[in-house]
Amino acid sequence: MKKLAIIMMLLAQASYAQEDTLDLFGCLEAVEEHHPTTEQKPLIHQQTQLKLKNLKSGWYPSLNLNAQVSYQSDIVKIDMDLPFDADFPSPSKDQYQATLDVKQMIYDGGITQASRETEKAGERLKKQSVEVDLYQIKDQVMEVYFGILLLNKQQAILETTGKELDKKRQTVQAAVDHGALLPSDLKTLQAEQLKLRQNLDQVEAQIKSSYQILGQLTGLKVEPGTPLKLPAVKANDPVEYQRPENKLYDLKAQHLKASQEVVRSQKMPKVSVFGQFGYGKPGLNLLNDEFDTFYYGGARLSWNIWDWNQNKRERQIKRLERRKLAAQEQSFNKQVDVQLSGIKATIAHYKKALERDARIIQLREDVTRSAKSKLKNGVITSSDYISGLNQLTQAQITHERHKIELLKARVNHLFTKGALQ
Repeated sequence: MKKLAIIMMLLAQASYAQEDTLDLFGCLEAVEEHHPTTEQKPLIHQQTQLKLKNLKSGWYPSLNLNAQVSYQSDIVKIDMDLPFDADFPSPSKDQYQATLDVKQMIYDGGITQASRETEKAGERLKKQSVEVDLYQIKDQVMEVYFGILLLNKQQAILETTGKELDKKRQTVQAAVDHGALLPSDLKTLQAEQLKLRQNLDQVEAQIKSSYQILGQLTGLKVEPGTPLKLPAVKANDPVEYQRPENKLYDLKAQHLKASQEVVRSQKMPKVSVFGQFGYGKPGLNLLNDEFDTFYYGGARLSWNIWDWNQNKRERQIKRLERRKLAAQEQSFNKQVDVQLSGIKATIAHYKKALERDARIIQLREDVTRSAKSKLKNGVITSSDYISGLNQLTQAQITHERHKIELLKARVNHLFTKGALQ
């Protein structure tokens, strides 16, 4: 029973540690889920659905209720000399009319269907624009994430150096008490400890600020000091780009193609049927000066057979837009190529730098060990020892920075191509 309790406690601690550990890919996924930019997607969908309903309603019968009262200065009169008596009634100068007009579209040249496809393509385009915005935010998340990794390494090295200084201060203190070293040697070490504390305070402030920014970008509750995992990346280098911008260009082209169909449909003939039901004085019989009901109906063909080539020029404009869009995508791909070339050069640089860092640190450690012994024996001053220790600390910080920068460059290479797995 006791063993079971211990196992449960260890599992709980492991689970807690896992929940409190941040992962780069988890942070990037959190941007998709929690960033306010994502909230645009359902709104875009709702807008499109409303527009599609409006387009669909264009096929429903239209009903218009009209009412009119008028007075005219003259009316139709029949004044003819006939060999027989005839009485021709005349309408009144005041007239009243109420009508219900009905219209039903039979064929609209395909403009409604083309407009529906354009709206759907527009929805996909707008949603992909949101993905492009999110991709830029993810880039910011990566910068902050690797910045925290670098600051954490720097903090750890400074703390180790601080412990080394504290041990050496105790040794120097004992030597000063026995008259083997001067009090100035102790004060030099104490001043260096205060300077180191200042550097640590600055690094800790930067870490706290970076954690806050990371939480704001991802929407996660991030506490300063939360461990960050080093991302593991695979060497996946596809030939073609998989950037969201490339998909955006494709969707822009599809949207332009759909809008071309709308322009083409505007040139097609339109067929509709109509009817009118009314009540007025007079009705259709103008010679009947009484209130009466009436109705009539028919079919209508509408076709703009000559528009001075306006429609043709509109289609040419759309084709030019597509060519311009293709040129923009080529320009974008060229910029990505330039970025990738720079990233590859950066990766090669840091690989060579890491090889040199290991040798530099080994030499600095040898010098520091020698200086430590010399300081103990009073051969050198504490200033000489601190100078050597600072150089070792700086070499260690540089080494850790190069490792993180190399990992960052590899991740950035995949991210720039849109192939971050």
